[in-house]
Amino acid sequence: MSKILEFREGNPSMLFRFLQFLAGKKPDLFQLQQHQSYSAELLKDANAAFFSFEQARLIYPSLQILPAQVRMLECFDFYFPEDGKWYPRLLYYEAIHRVLVGRARDLNIRVPAFVVGEGECLRIAAAVCTELGFSEIYLIGENTTQLHREARILSRSNLGIKFKVLPIEELTIQAVSASLIINTVHLKHESELLKDLSYFNFMNTGGYAFDCNLGNLQSELMEEAERAELKVLQPSELLQALVEIVFEKLKQSELLEGTDLTAWVREFKEQNSSSV
Repeated sequence: MSKILEFREGNPSMLFRFLQFLAGKKPDLFQLQQHQSYSAELLKDANAAFFSFEQARLIYPSLQILPAQVRMLECFDFYFPEDGKWYPRLLYYEAIHRVLVGRARDLNIRVPAFVVGEGECLRIAAAVCTELGFSEIYLIGENTTQLHREARILSRSNLGIKFKVLPIEELTIQAVSASLIINTVHLKHESELLKDLSYFNFMNTGGYAFDCNLGNLQSELMEEAERAELKVLQPSELLQALVEIVFEKLKQSELLEGTDLTAWVREFKEQNSSSV
């Protein structure tokens, strides 16, 4: 039985809660433990560990092994053991990439992509856009100082890609149209950020809207995107991709064979539609 840890201050993440839900459907699947803070001693006998970005930020400077992707984006969210050593990984990146490649095959990369948020999540989502082929990516948020920092980090390893900072108050009045918008932050009901994004007058016809914030699986922004006749990718799709990747990394994908993971994610979403 695999042992999976989460290091996260406060309440468990949506991923951890879904794994708990999954363990209820398939008993003896794995052992789960959540810890408020990281300790290397806790990794003993574990098969995987995942971190909030806040927790990962604290131990990033002490990492001895830095895979190229982790080094370029200066963050990680998972630990997996290989040959007796623990390697940091970015499963949030892999999951966003998997959903977009699988569901957005007609994505127009010749026009810009917009990424909303801050910190690690914004940086990761923007990096996925570069891998998909976008050459112009707008970073959107309320803290422009922080956004310029993210742009500098991204530019170091993405020569030729234009990362442009766009203050949220300028979103609805600028002339650029995008084929993809990715949101990475929790959008409070009736917040100014949600209101500005919900206009979607900056999106091309037939564009994609993807909410990558797992704080609430029932995305109000995606409801507005559907009304605007955009192609919508839900947080629950990201959650499912994360679960699939975790099992692949554990080399236990066969444990999900014969199960309807999509139906279970849907059931979990219905039970947790008001989660924050």
